[in-house]
Amino acid sequence: MGKEKAIIIASALMVVAFIFFGSGRIRSLRAQIGERREEVAKSDQRLEELRTLGESLELRRMTGKVLCEIPRAQDPVANRVLIARFLESFLLRQGFDAEVRVENERASKDFPAVVGVNEVPIKIGIKDYASYVQVVNLLREIRSFPFVIEVITIGGTDVPVPGVLRLQLKYYVPGGS
Repeated sequence: MGKEKAIIIASALMVVAFIFFGSGRIRSLRAQIGERREEVAKSDQRLEELRTLGESLELRRMTGKVLCEIPRAQDPVANRVLIARFLESFLLRQGFDAEVRVENERASKDFPAVVGVNEVPIKIGIKDYASYVQVVNLLREIRSFPFVIEVITIGGTDVPVPGVLRLQLKYYVPGGS
């Protein structure tokens, strides 16, 4: 009888321990599931915003409308992709095969902090070009967009991107503090 009592007490203690530690683990798992659901909902919202923006851009392209500025999204990564795609499309229309690298948006050193302007550094490497007239036409076209040319090198290494003709631009956007 004593052995049976010990087994029953031990079993009861194990059940209580499982319930005590198991309920804490269950609460922890429920909290993690809730966090994941929130992350998925935010990701879905960002994806939907980008889809809407992509559809809008595609509609503008199909109707032949020219963008006078680069559209912006709430997501910094999406903004970098939009700038890169815009410039790649622009350079392709000009007849250039180019590599575009867009860096992170940062506070501009060219404007006082009170003004609140951020800059996006852009590096472009053009692999080949037909003539200097084509390059001059490119530079004229860039002036019609909100870009500032910082560095131009032909065969130099001042701009760390592959290509024969290399450009370093800045794109200014509102948003500084």
